[in-house]
Amino acid sequence: MLELIHTHWKRQQVCKVKCKGVPTVDMDNVCRCLEEKTGGKIIHRVGGVVYLFRGRNYNYSTRPKYPLMLWKPAAPVYPKLIQDAPGGLTKREADELRQKGKKLLPICKLAKNGVYTDLVNDVRHAFERSILAKVNCQGLEPSDYKKIGAKLMELVPCVLLSFDDEQILMWRGNDWKSMYPATPILLPSPSAALDDSGKSDDVSYESTPSKTISSPSVMSLWKRAIESNKALLLDETDLGPDALLEKVEAFEGITQATEHSYPARLISREDGTTNLIA
Repeated sequence: MLELIHTHWKRQQVCKVKCKGVPTVDMDNVCRCLEEKTGGKIIHRVGGVVYLFRGRNYNYSTRPKYPLMLWKPAAPVYPKLIQDAPGGLTKREADELRQKGKKLLPICKLAKNGVYTDLVNDVRHAFERSILAKVNCQGLEPSDYKKIGAKLMELVPCVLLSFDDEQILMWRGNDWKSMYPATPILLPSPSAALDDSGKSDDVSYESTPSKTISSPSVMSLWKRAIESNKALLLDETDLGPDALLEKVEAFEGITQATEHSYPARLISREDGTTNLIA
């Protein structure tokens, strides 16, 4: 492959390399190896496609020579990926997690010779909602999905539990940290007054330890909904049915006015008059 890149560089300045399969899990490592081995520079990358530039002062005659391999080297001996009690768990706890993982739905199914650039982020997002994550690898070679599991264990990071039924079962581990920082819940003060647009002039924010949301991602969605007038926090929780209905009707009027308001346009006619379109 390296010799083929230099053959392309002999005729054109940029070589296009299309990657598929296991190496696409860690495209940063692929790009680093290509730049180190060939001496070129990656100028663009989209998914599994890499554009490699040879450089301004490239000379084909002074390219690095690669020795011809007349035999296949011996396969390296890797440590055991699946342990009976991994990540500080006891054997009983690990077996319980494996039993729970059998009923768990996989987050995605990997196609053979596909592009897996988003797999690491998918597993990280799955760990935000569950301590376990499973990837369906049916149709792949056992050596391929074991390499993918080893890469996920390094990049996510996570703890591998099993490769049973051609599926990668992972546990997020005791040292797991959420991708979303913990933020306080926004509460408008009772003295806050609403203007015509539905926004408050004086809003105080405070954190309530007694009312917490388990997932930080859900908390950020609530914050965004409150700021865009799509959700409302009630100051009084002991409202009756009639009072609650009045609150809901008033809030519906505010949201409809916000969603169906558009800027006006002025269109001039031929006779010089203007037409207002709302």
